[in-house]
Amino acid sequence: MKKISTILVAVLLIGAFSAQAQFKFGVLGGANFSKINSTNPDVVGQNLTAWHAGLMAELKFPVIGVELDAIYTQNGSKVTLASAAQAAQELRNTYIALPLVAKVYILKVMSLQVGPQFAWLTSSKLDGQDFKDQLASNDLQIVFGAGVDLSMLHASLRYHMGVKDISVGNVTGFDLKNNAVLLSVGIWLSK
Repeated sequence: MKKISTILVAVLLIGAFSAQAQFKFGVLGGANFSKINSTNPDVVGQNLTAWHAGLMAELKFPVIGVELDAIYTQNGSKVTLASAAQAAQELRNTYIALPLVAKVYILKVMSLQVGPQFAWLTSSKLDGQDFKDQLASNDLQIVFGAGVDLSMLHASLRYHMGVKDISVGNVTGFDLKNNAVLLSVGIWLSK
């Protein structure tokens, strides 16, 4: 009898939440300010400015929400070897990324966001030369940020902190991790 009561309460709670849930989707794009950090003191990374674009969807309840984005993103770094007297080389990577963030609305239109991002490498170029075989085929990052939703308009600022070493091939022996700040604007197509 206790199990039936627990199941009944759970079904009623799910029903109550889904009655208040709002689903919306849209498009977004913006700028990336990225840098690859290395545990090798000889590898010095500098910021690289790039872009991202994609789709966003949100399931929103009165105070919380869950947003899933599917984005095509470029990031990387300008890399200099401290021991070599050469100019910085540009490492530019492109990914298909899926950030999944939980949103807590602190005001009706403003949210704090946190969650994981899973990404798959589609290409990598080091000064125009193919570098994809030297990097892991996927990446994992933790996302922290804030956003504002005003009617159909969406804006967010997120920090993506790399937690997975992306070095393979000839660049093993030290860690490389993607880090980026993403500034996004978007339009909700449904509300």
